[in-house]
Formats: sequence, structure tokens, C-alpha cells
Amino acid sequence: MDVIFSDQEITALIKERKVLPNERRNKFRKTTHRGNDKYRLNVTGEDGNEFQVIVRISVFNKLNFSVILGVKVPPPKKFFRLKRYNGDYHLHTNTIEEQEVTGFHIHTATERYQAKVNSIREEDYAEPTKRYTDLNGALKCLFADANFEDSYALQDTLFEEG
Repeated sequence: MDVIFSDQEITALIKERKVLPNERRNKFRKTTHRGNDKYRLNVTGEDGNEFQVIVRISVFNKLNFSVILGVKVPPPKKFFRLKRYNGDYHLHTNTIEEQEVTGFHIHTATERYQAKVNSIREEDYAEPTKRYTDLNGALKCLFADANFEDSYALQDTLFEEG
């Protein structure tokens, strides 16, 4: 896999100011596939980068979810995952460090994982977290971590759980 972004460029993209649209609940596009509901929201950053927030929720297990922030890149890749906030539904292994991560965890793209031969994804590196315990908490963490500005308070619940 070719390196697309350095660690500094990844940090800059995550920190780029992003404004959430009004009535964002109605702006998420929903699809259902293989037992998962998937919601997508496109957001343009202050520097003109095109971001997408993807929320994936299992219809069978409320702890099986991912909240992803990606940025549009030129083909052939098209979409680069910057951050991924996962639920407590599986054991993750950081392959370079040979370290297991359990519980809720946050993935971040790194230059090292992009360069690793046979790496599954650029955001394969993960760290455990106690900052959230459900899908809506993970989404709020993403909004806070990735410099989203909101015209509404982030106290609302965007997704029904269960």
C-alpha cells in the first residue's frame, strides 16, 4: 500500500474545522446491508476538503458499531479513513506492536500502518477508551476530536439504539 498522508497531514485533516449542517439527522443517508444499518453524512471542511461521517450499526447487537471519519482522495483509493470509533464487540490486535486491544476503542490512521505490507486499512492502529459507552457517545467523541462545529448542542441523540 502506498502512503497517502504523513502523520502530520493526518493530524491537520482531523483538526480542520468542519461545520455540521442544520437538521443533520435528516441529512444522513441510510442504507441497510448484511444486518447493518449504515448512515452517511458529507461535510466540507474549512480548507475545502470533502469529509464523510459514516455510522454503521448492527441490527442484532447494539455494541457492534463503528463511527468513521474519512476524507475524499483521488482514485484509485477514493476514501481515506482518518478515525474510527468502535463498539465493544470484538478483540482488536495492533499488528505492528503485537498488542491486543479490548473494549471500546478508537482507531487512527498512521503513516506506519499505510506503509505496512499486508495492512488491512490505514487506520488499523487502535487505542482503548473509556470516553464513550454507546454509539451516540462515540459520535459525540468524533465530533469533538475532529473539530466539528455544530449549530445545535451535541446533547441530542442522533440514533436510536437497541
